[in-house]
Amino acid sequence: MEVEFTHDIACVWSALAYIRFRRAAEEHRAGGGELEVDFRPYETEPSSTETPSGRGQLQPAPAARIEQIARAAAADGLVVNLDRIVPAHTGEAHRLIALAAAQGNAEDMTARLYRAYFSDGLDIGDVNVLRGLASAIGVRWDGERPRAEPARPRSRVRPASAGLPFPGRDRPRRSRVARHAAK
Repeated sequence: MEVEFTHDIACVWSALAYIRFRRAAEEHRAGGGELEVDFRPYETEPSSTETPSGRGQLQPAPAARIEQIARAAAADGLVVNLDRIVPAHTGEAHRLIALAAAQGNAEDMTARLYRAYFSDGLDIGDVNVLRGLASAIGVRWDGERPRAEPARPRSRVRPASAGLPFPGRDRPRRSRVARHAAK
């Protein structure tokens, strides 16, 4: 079975979804099932590309919302330290996941990146931090930046302005006239 997981490392809801997905994937595999995961990068804050890494500001959230996030995360085993998060452009982190995927380590790399961002307060926009995380997981990285050919061309980092991917959305849309003529 193939599963596409669309996410952003800087999105707490993506982190929670990934923790839950990974638990289900492990149960599926333990039961003898096969599963291939295609990570689909999605930047929730593409404007952060103009902000030097580590210098951005998180939008203030109401205390009740912060408590809700922390409770949901804790229930799934993720420690969220919102006061330690270093806002960063996530493009390089997504490229690192693609590099890890080419080496068979995408799932572990993704989990480590979420923990680095939400729990450890690491700057996932810093190439040196990413290099250290890659090394800890066993991902080989040559050169200054993570480079990998994604399994499919559409696995490139998608900015939020492009909209969420839905089945069939990656195909060119035909006009109503063209759809009618095709019937």
